[in-house]
Amino acid sequence: MSDSKTITALEIGTGKMQVFIGEIVDGKMLNLVGVGQAATDGVKKADIIDVKKAAEQAQTAIVMAERSCSARIKSVCLGISGTHIQGFRNIGSANVAGSDGIVRKSDVDRAKEDAKSKALPDGRSYIHRICCGFYLDDERYCVDPVGERASKIAAEYWMMHGDSEKILTAMHVVHSFGMEVEYLVFSGLASAMAASSPVQKENGVLVVDIGCGTSDYAFYKNGIPVQAGVIPIGGDHITNDLSFGIRLSRKNSERIKTRFGKAIITEDERNVKFWSLGDRQIGDRKIPLEAINKVIRARLEELFLLLRQDMIDHFSEGSVNEVVLTGGTSKLNGICELAEAVLERPCSLGKFPPSVAENLRHQEFSTALGLLEYARMKETGGGSKSGNSITDKIAKFFKI
Repeated sequence: MSDSKTITALEIGTGKMQVFIGEIVDGKMLNLVGVGQAATDGVKKADIIDVKKAAEQAQTAIVMAERSCSARIKSVCLGISGTHIQGFRNIGSANVAGSDGIVRKSDVDRAKEDAKSKALPDGRSYIHRICCGFYLDDERYCVDPVGERASKIAAEYWMMHGDSEKILTAMHVVHSFGMEVEYLVFSGLASAMAASSPVQKENGVLVVDIGCGTSDYAFYKNGIPVQAGVIPIGGDHITNDLSFGIRLSRKNSERIKTRFGKAIITEDERNVKFWSLGDRQIGDRKIPLEAINKVIRARLEELFLLLRQDMIDHFSEGSVNEVVLTGGTSKLNGICELAEAVLERPCSLGKFPPSVAENLRHQEFSTALGLLEYARMKETGGGSKSGNSITDKIAKFFKI
């Protein structure tokens, strides 16, 4: 007889609320059993600006998910994003206590505690403190230092923190209808868990989730997350650019962006025009496709240039082997080609595990799917009897 446990993911996005209900079977397998969605207008740039509206819309999505599988949700794994989220690298160290120079777990624990002890300014709270690995005698990098020989051990951490009030506001949305937040997760880390493979995570992959209001990114190397952040540009910025620059209604701009928009301007499209539905002031008119694509390309180039600067500032040279794009905006035609040109790395769209049903293999679902996987990982400790799976490794380094 199989033993199962239900877990729930809630993504409070700029464009929509998403609720996925999963079932952990036999302590390791994850089956998706329920889905709920609702449009949002109480969220801008991933920040909740109207708590009442956001709570109502989240509840709509939750009720839909519950009804789809006849389940009752008591707690959620909550994804959080927004430009208030920041990160920094911190290193803690400890001398190896044993006279034989062999690193023991107690030495590792002291180095980790030293790294995690840095206090934040008032009004800031930690979201994640992620162990990125260790250095022996300030030179040799290793993932598991126990049993190695050294006189000193250093633990490297990526510390993610956010505005305390905004974090509490997101949690209040969940609490307002009698549920608990079991896990709080940066959305970019969740997306990367779902949209990149174990091999990509080992070799060095930068996963960029281009949402409506922001773009979240997470960088994995040696199978573990080593950096993550937020860039304040998303698909809504493109829509607004089209609305302002070409004098279209916002609704029409969104329709044109998703139906005709491309990130790359091709020679055979330079003279192509199409009819656009206007309003009472402007009326219907023909618009050059090149004009649309120039606006789209300009904003996406800005996004990738900001991302490239982050890579230069924070990543070691050659550490990023490839880039993976996910999120709803990643479906724009030509976006991978543009990303490759700016970032000078191979680029592809996110690919989901075989266990994900065909009707859910959409880039806009990557965060919710990743939140479910994060919850499964925390509930099962990775779910691998051998202890050597990629999720075992990630689970170990997420422990704080």
